[in-house]
Amino acid sequence: MIDHANHWWSAIANAIEEGYVAIDLHGQVIAWNECALKILHISATQIRDNVYWKSAGIQPLAVMLEERQDFSGREISLQCERGTITWLRINGRHLVTDTDKGYILTFTDITKWIDTNKSLSAIISSLDDIVVEVAANGTILHVWMNKKARLTLPWKMMEGKQATGYMPESLIADIRKLMKNVYQTGQEQVVTYHDPLQQEEDIWYRARLLLSDNANNSIIISLEDVTTECKAEQELKHTKYRLEESQKVFESVFNYSPTGIGLIGPDGKWMDVNESLMNTLGFTREEMRSMDIADIIHPDDRENAVNQITMMMNGEINTYRAERRYIHKDGHYIWVFLAASLLWNADGTPRFFIVQLVDVTELKHLNTEAQTKNIILHATSIDLRQKIKQLQEFNRIIAHNLGGPATALVASTDLLPELTEESDRNLLLQHMKATAEAILDTLKDLKLVLNLKENDGVPFTECDLEVIIQQKWGLLKPLIEKKKAELYLDLEVDKIYYAKAYLENILFNLLSNALTYTRPGIPPEIHVSCRIEEKEIVLEVRDNGMGIDLDKHGTQIFRYKKIFHRGLSGVGVGLFMIRNQIKTFGGNIKAKSEEGKGSSFFVYFNNNREPILKQDE
Repeated sequence: MIDHANHWWSAIANAIEEGYVAIDLHGQVIAWNECALKILHISATQIRDNVYWKSAGIQPLAVMLEERQDFSGREISLQCERGTITWLRINGRHLVTDTDKGYILTFTDITKWIDTNKSLSAIISSLDDIVVEVAANGTILHVWMNKKARLTLPWKMMEGKQATGYMPESLIADIRKLMKNVYQTGQEQVVTYHDPLQQEEDIWYRARLLLSDNANNSIIISLEDVTTECKAEQELKHTKYRLEESQKVFESVFNYSPTGIGLIGPDGKWMDVNESLMNTLGFTREEMRSMDIADIIHPDDRENAVNQITMMMNGEINTYRAERRYIHKDGHYIWVFLAASLLWNADGTPRFFIVQLVDVTELKHLNTEAQTKNIILHATSIDLRQKIKQLQEFNRIIAHNLGGPATALVASTDLLPELTEESDRNLLLQHMKATAEAILDTLKDLKLVLNLKENDGVPFTECDLEVIIQQKWGLLKPLIEKKKAELYLDLEVDKIYYAKAYLENILFNLLSNALTYTRPGIPPEIHVSCRIEEKEIVLEVRDNGMGIDLDKHGTQIFRYKKIFHRGLSGVGVGLFMIRNQIKTFGGNIKAKSEEGKGSSFFVYFNNNREPILKQDE
């Protein structure tokens, strides 16, 4: 069987007065017609040559092929090899077949139109009416015209002469025919001419012919420049044509786009949907038309959707993009990425929304899984760095707190045999015992810290902050009554997911310190608050006590056995202990203090610890 379409395709393509060039996805020219070669002044060999498309003169067209955008009516100029300028009006479209995709540019040579417009624009803008009185035999009797009127003819020189030699013969013959009709009917004759002098001018003149009241039975011809009016009419026709073409393009995109597209009325009802949208949501077109847009949006997303639609209706935004959950006909929700725009009527009222939807459910799940793994990796990294830092700190503690006493103890054993007096030996033995006890105390403290670290897998439970605070406050009752202390609570967050025993230890140490380091004669005021700052739970314990000079001691405040106020009962272990415990569970503690005014301690809890551990398991 003969494929008549392919049989005629070459002849049809070359018969089209508009040139075209088509490329495939790799940018290789795959099709063109003879009109394209003629307009570009090149050969078939050149149009296939990649070197030609890199030349400077053809670059504007080459860039359009590279960008591959859909557009209509764009005008560019090209520098031809022979040095002339060619103006083109270009349209760009994507090509899609069952097996391949490409891109096509169609173009028309508008060089003459551009050149004519440029050369005549000044003249056309100054034209005014010209009135001519013509005798029955065709002799021009009189000419009246505006001083600025210049219609390329020497009108005054034509008075008393025939128009032959001044006007095209076809125009003279047409005017004579119209004059005959006027004489025969007595009626006014009106006709509009495009480029009446046939000088390739894009102008229109309207000629009105009527009998004069003169005894010589002459005819008055009024020539009126109606270029603007005719161009407007042509533009209207062209706009109507482009509108029809746009409608066809929109229908093609709507019907065959792989993206789901729907039209929604101002009342929220679905007006129409394409095949892709029906496949995405599972509903038929009839089912969609019977539903409101709110019917298929996830309840948690409706408020945001309504706000964005309202902003578009009020003219605050033109379009919006969002990720949203829509219900599938099967009952489950899917994630979609949507883009919405609003089309308006000529009277300024909303016509309908155009909504485009792409199913991103699988991508959303992959993204969530990646985020979870990143959180686990980040938490593990932080924990590893913290353990390294703690090991370094333990090494310094051992070197400082055990190295000195151990060296002194060894030196004492070397000295003991040399002492002969019993009293000297007893004094040295007492000193050796005190040194050994100091070493044991240090080892005991370090053991407590190590035990705490070994128990970082203790279960987390929901802890009632106010209950724990009041319990720990009750344990300090003798000191509270002695110093007439007051406790103030401001718990925006009243429950924390944490290891209860360690939370109790943290609160007890911070409350005990606030009651211990007070200013003489100033009743202690202790404020405990808990709130959320940037998705972190923050516990603050603030007092009006002695305070610490952070400029002097800021880097040592959480170090082992660091004491900043002599003569009090503290041994410098409490803050060191709770800091290590907090760090072990992924949190942090910071201090703000001013000497003589008080201190504030901020505990930042890692409230994601338990979910991360479960995921890791």
